[in-house]
Amino acid sequence: MNLQAVVQRRFAPVEQAWDARDTALYGLSLGLGSNPLDPRELPFVYEGPRGDGLRALPTLAMTLAWPAFWQDEPALAIDWVRIVHGEQHVRWHRPLPAAGRVIGRHRLRAVQDKGAGRGAVLHLDTELEDAQGGQALASIRQVHFLRGDGGCGHWGEAPPGCEPLAEQAQPDEVVELATPPQAALLYRLASHDLMPIHADPAIAREAGFPRPILHGLNTLGLAARAILWSRLGRAPDQPDGAPDGAPDEAPDAARLRALSARFVQPGLPGDTVRVELFRGTQGLRFRARAVQRGVLLLDRGSCELG
Repeated sequence: MNLQAVVQRRFAPVEQAWDARDTALYGLSLGLGSNPLDPRELPFVYEGPRGDGLRALPTLAMTLAWPAFWQDEPALAIDWVRIVHGEQHVRWHRPLPAAGRVIGRHRLRAVQDKGAGRGAVLHLDTELEDAQGGQALASIRQVHFLRGDGGCGHWGEAPPGCEPLAEQAQPDEVVELATPPQAALLYRLASHDLMPIHADPAIAREAGFPRPILHGLNTLGLAARAILWSRLGRAPDQPDGAPDGAPDEAPDAARLRALSARFVQPGLPGDTVRVELFRGTQGLRFRARAVQRGVLLLDRGSCELG
């Protein structure tokens, strides 16, 4: 990596509009609506008979107003083929509407040099604001592991990463979500992340995977879905009919205030994702596994609910 070139690179603001169709497609890409009779899921994929009932999942914000892929610019000299998404941190400042226009403002926050042969860590901050009123919608930090760029040098002050979970901790609750075979194809359209590794079997094999892989943000969206239904509604894997005393309505997704996790391994379309929930002294913690393959997908997860 050419650290000086990376530090000097500036990101133009990115403006993006989304509409009800985008919001519904995002919900479908996370498996909502798989039971078309479930009234708790329909509001995230269906606008209702009057056309005003659609709700946005807060994690839709993670797909909005991203700059085009920039890490392959020759002047930066980044070994971009070996980049992996390491962590994601999101804090919401207000509920995300089902349609609107947003501006994303991006800046490099820090580069941590792990040493020659050990890679580097790049921290990128994004502020999302409403394009019309200027109100802050969400603050997002992406952490990328640059496995081929160790020895590049340090820059900036890196914020703390995700706090570890106790390895032997037993979850207080488990939610399992099935992903359909076309999950990655749906999510790439919903997220506008069209990297071919999520669609093209030949390219996925070249990268060392048996088939196209799920986006890490897809898996994180699944974890958020499990948390919302478990803590604010009913678990998504329960059969028709609300449990005794539970309201027959969708969870109040706007109560999701903050979410973060570390990506460990990529999921595969068709995985059953087990989300393990832990009640902590400082909020809810979680991790996620691919059940059939016994692979840890997300670790060090934290969630804050209002």
